[in-house]
Amino acid sequence: MGSDNATTQGWNNWTPSDGVWSVTVEAWAGGGAGGSNSNAAAANGGGGAGGGAYSRSIVSVVPGVVCARYVGGGGAYGASNNSNGANGENSNFNNGSSVVVIAANGRGGNRNGMNGAGGLASASTGATKYNGGTGNNKVGSGGNGGGGGAGAGNNAAGNNASGKAGATGGAGGGTGGNGGNGANNNGAVGGTYGAGGGGSSNGALAAKRGGNGGVGAVLVSWTDPTTLPVAAESMRRGIWRAVPTAQVRRR
Repeated sequence: MGSDNATTQGWNNWTPSDGVWSVTVEAWAGGGAGGSNSNAAAANGGGGAGGGAYSRSIVSVVPGVVCARYVGGGGAYGASNNSNGANGENSNFNNGSSVVVIAANGRGGNRNGMNGAGGLASASTGATKYNGGTGNNKVGSGGNGGGGGAGAGNNAAGNNASGKAGATGGAGGGTGGNGGNGANNNGAVGGTYGAGGGGSSNGALAAKRGGNGGVGAVLVSWTDPTTLPVAAESMRRGIWRAVPTAQVRRR
């Protein structure tokens, strides 16, 4: 079994080797950033961001044909200290002919305390898809930021945040960043893969910022053709054909 996991934001090429005609592609989208709030009023805090969605498919490829994949970055906290968090980015995989797998991004938290939604399975492309977790609104009247939603896992949707704690990620999904607690605390960064960042607390003494979202990933895995049972006479004739093991033994 071979695999190649891209975990750095941006474009990354992968080329199937001889004999590899089918691969499993798994994509996690980037999570949103938490909202930043610099208002000194005690009731203010930034909203937690949503986690990215997950998508998986078995995809046809052609040996030697370059496949392009894009790893969605996590959203960044706002350029000003009283701003909404940016959305994360989609992750996708192109098999050299078309884009065949897409995982949808998590949304950023609001500076005024509203949460960011998780990436939607319905906005993703693939055979198996899960939603990212939703961030939480600002918490109570004490200026606490909302927690970030978890990135979707490879077998379940990401958990929604509750209170100022970031939601715990499932298998493969990142844990959301905690919201800022009380006055003058930044929101925490969302974990990999694809979790939402926590919202900031109020900036009673100094401007504070939400946490950045977690970066996504695109994992490609395949069965190495050299590990398959192959008939000896087929090899001699230059025919690369997998046959049942029992047939190989009889021959």
